[in-house]
Amino acid sequence: MSTRRAKQLIYGALYLVILGLIGAACYGVALLLIPKPAVVAPCTENCMPAGAEAIVTSTVKTFITSPGHYTFLEQIANASQDYTAEYFTYAINFYDASGTVIQSVPGTSFLYAGQTKFLVVPNVTVADPGVATGFSLSNVYWVASSTLGATPQFSSQNTQSSETSSTVSVSGQITNTTIAAFQYVLVDVIFKGPDGAPVGATQTELNNVGPGQTADFSVFYPANAAIDPANNQVFVYGIKG
Repeated sequence: MSTRRAKQLIYGALYLVILGLIGAACYGVALLLIPKPAVVAPCTENCMPAGAEAIVTSTVKTFITSPGHYTFLEQIANASQDYTAEYFTYAINFYDASGTVIQSVPGTSFLYAGQTKFLVVPNVTVADPGVATGFSLSNVYWVASSTLGATPQFSSQNTQSSETSSTVSVSGQITNTTIAAFQYVLVDVIFKGPDGAPVGATQTELNNVGPGQTADFSVFYPANAAIDPANNQVFVYGIKG
């Protein structure tokens, strides 16, 4: 091989190496310039998305179901149309005369965009109910309403009430009128008096209710002369996933 040919090969190789180094450097700079996706942490009420509104709560209602056992009823509402509270924690709190919490009953739930619903905490053992009862809500995980869609719709039918000397029962059917399947569905029954005011409440859970599927439910509650069976109401809630 001639000296001239050898030099040409060496210069060509060096040229390719230099081009490769320049290309690698440009690629590295480009990676640095590409915006990194933000890591989104669960958003509580202290970091609500713009446009979201704080969940509205009511005064918790307390019903004595038996000595030392209580049922609680709370109505909550999400006025936000663009955000769903996919998950949140809550607590029923009991206060002594000094305002100190002496016991809490925790729970978790969800609330679709624009939804108003009831939370029923049934037949809880409370050692000391104190002098006041309150409701607190925290750790709200907000997601865009498009993530879970509109509030699921269920219908109830064939609802019947019956009473014995010790219990009142309500049974019937609920139908999933959506095209989604639900791993669990909560059925709340609120017992009301002749004036329409709640005098008791209870809850049952149904599992794996598919689209268009109808499922039976039944609940029992201690007998209460104040209950007007004609005023009983059934509410059904479910969350996808």
